[in-house]
Amino acid sequence: MEQSGPTAVAVDEWPLVRLGIIQALRRVGVSVVAEVGQGQDGVRAVESSGAGYILLGSHRDLSLAETARRAKALASPPKVLVLVDHIGRDDLVALRAVGIDALLPRSVGAVELGAAVRKVAQGERVVAPALLSLLVGVLGPAAGTQDGQRGLASAGADPLTRKELEVLARLAEGRSNREIADALYVTQATVKSHLAHIYMKLGVPGRQAAMARAVALGLLG
Repeated sequence: MEQSGPTAVAVDEWPLVRLGIIQALRRVGVSVVAEVGQGQDGVRAVESSGAGYILLGSHRDLSLAETARRAKALASPPKVLVLVDHIGRDDLVALRAVGIDALLPRSVGAVELGAAVRKVAQGERVVAPALLSLLVGVLGPAAGTQDGQRGLASAGADPLTRKELEVLARLAEGRSNREIADALYVTQATVKSHLAHIYMKLGVPGRQAAMARAVALGLLG
């Protein structure tokens, strides 16, 4: 039967996990057209169904990064949301490199998963705050920085200045205020001022939230 509205494929080796994904997606109006236990079957299901999303949990036939890469290589690539558990830094870097749309812990709740799907549908990229610490030093200015700046402007906020972008990039490297000041040849007071402006423009309370918001907007890769 033909599906109306957005559709998805759920990939996880455990049927109960797939059931949870199905229920969570249903709450945000996304129908799961196929649920499979292997990555290559998930990619085939996306190709045959034209599903707009693929959610990748635990599976053993391919690495998460390889499954995501194959999905993104399709003629009509889906949005790729990855659920990870006990993953290493190198694997996280590989996932980011293939252009996934959301990176979430496998323990994510239905509400958080639904929120991530909505953000991805709006063109944002999502990294769960709990996983950002593993990506410190890997994130940097993204190729879509100008798009992110336009996203800020469309949300009613002023774009980040060149110096604020430089501070944001150092923030993503995990540097302290003193280290940022030394790298940019400014005082720590100046760094604090830039950070305050960054937080205000991004609408966030602090460093971790700023990184997550910057990733979502495409300001950081």
